[in-house]
Amino acid sequence: MSKIYKVEPVFNYRIWGGNRLREKYGYQSDLPNIGECYHVIAMPGHLDCWVPEANMPLSQFYKENRELFLCSKDEMPVRAASANPIAPMSIQLHPDDDYAMKHEGKKGKPDGVFFIEGEGEMVLGHNAKTKEEFLELMNEGNWDQLVRKIRVKKGDFVDVPFGTLHAFGAGFLLIEFTQNADLTYRLYDYDRIDPITNTQRTLHIRQVLDNVKIPNGDTQPVEVTKEIKSGYTYTLFHDERNVYTAGRYDVWHQADIEREEFYFLTCIEGSGFIEGHPLYGGDTWFVPAKFGPVNVSGPVDLVFVSLIEG
Repeated sequence: MSKIYKVEPVFNYRIWGGNRLREKYGYQSDLPNIGECYHVIAMPGHLDCWVPEANMPLSQFYKENRELFLCSKDEMPVRAASANPIAPMSIQLHPDDDYAMKHEGKKGKPDGVFFIEGEGEMVLGHNAKTKEEFLELMNEGNWDQLVRKIRVKKGDFVDVPFGTLHAFGAGFLLIEFTQNADLTYRLYDYDRIDPITNTQRTLHIRQVLDNVKIPNGDTQPVEVTKEIKSGYTYTLFHDERNVYTAGRYDVWHQADIEREEFYFLTCIEGSGFIEGHPLYGGDTWFVPAKFGPVNVSGPVDLVFVSLIEG
């Protein structure tokens, strides 16, 4: 008989990080802050969630239980991580798969970001029309003129494609969905010193110039559609075959939710039960492919990440 599996997160200190994740979800860690929480990641020797019932890391769980995933990928393919910046994050981008594999031996990392809390500005793209203009503004340190800023708020979803400059401002609680990858190229980090290492973080100017889209085009929060279902509201954030699929189940009281493919559910608000197991804010559960209806009682607000091949 198939069952669901709880997945324990991995925490990271970040120079820009706060402790809202610790306060909101009761996470325990000796780190100075929990700037980032990886709810779903499987990178052996680097960042790897834990599956307590199987007594093994998520990367191994995937390899030894392929029948639960029904996925042809050699490595566990998706990732979800939340972050709480209390200072601006670095201006950065992620390369596409071809560049990342050729130069780093890794996958690229397109982002989709859902804002759980907060309202303010984020960097999304740039204003340069040519590479020459981009270089001129960059070399002058004229970041305010170079980067494009947009307003975002709680409930927004923003798509960040490969090669798109982006940076989140202070005061947000957000969760990102992407491929199982961790490759970032920084353009600017405000010349700040990391108090842990007493050094500045590495910049990747050449790699950014190799990957940045010029001109960028206009980018705004995605206009998502909410569907009223039996006992819950369903929102599909992003559905890109062979990359990632992500969305939201806002359960009012009790509901049965179902997907054909495997998926990971993370509770971002509320508490209740999932398949008879206690469910709290910050918890993540893995649901096998073709599991059937998953019974959830709340009210709870859940987001999911998965992969649909094709």
